[in-house]
Amino acid sequence: MFRHLLLRYWWLLPLLIAAVVLLDRVDEPNIVETEETIDMRQTQSDYYLSDFRTRKFGLDGAIEFMLDGKTLAHYPDNNRSEIVEPRVELRRADILWLATSERGRFDPLPNLFTLQGDVTVKRLLQTGQDENADSNSITIATQSLLIATEANRVETEDRIEIFAPTWTLEATGLRTAIDEGQLSLLSDVVGRFEPPVITPQD
Repeated sequence: MFRHLLLRYWWLLPLLIAAVVLLDRVDEPNIVETEETIDMRQTQSDYYLSDFRTRKFGLDGAIEFMLDGKTLAHYPDNNRSEIVEPRVELRRADILWLATSERGRFDPLPNLFTLQGDVTVKRLLQTGQDENADSNSITIATQSLLIATEANRVETEDRIEIFAPTWTLEATGLRTAIDEGQLSLLSDVVGRFEPPVITPQD
């Protein structure tokens, strides 16, 4: 009987097979490509400070650096702090550094400041005189600066200008140690010397 039906309706067999294949394809789930998720820890701070001041002390109890700023936002994913209008003060035995910029970043390991935008650094030699005496100071202007307190270095790859009471220098790139009095200018150095004005004695 089955054989008789199969011979009679054999032409339906290809249609049944095609219908099964078509239904199987319809039932397959659509593959949806998902976008890469964003780790919100990278975009959200866990604390925020306004008009703040912080200090770091060395093992001898002396202040290694002071940090002021308009605002500070701390991000826990990599323990960085983003700062608006930072002001960094570094004190060494004979040298005081005062650095300001439009914005900055602080990475505590290993105590690394990255300053960006209208960076101004004033370096004062403290030799028993008033630390603000112009005769002992130089001012450095640039667009970015890295200050590594533990590695004892200050550096930039950008164009810089250096101003002193009787001379000015322009250069590309700067290297120096925080606790030393020498600056290494990397390239394209141009200088101008202005002899001090001598006031005649009566």
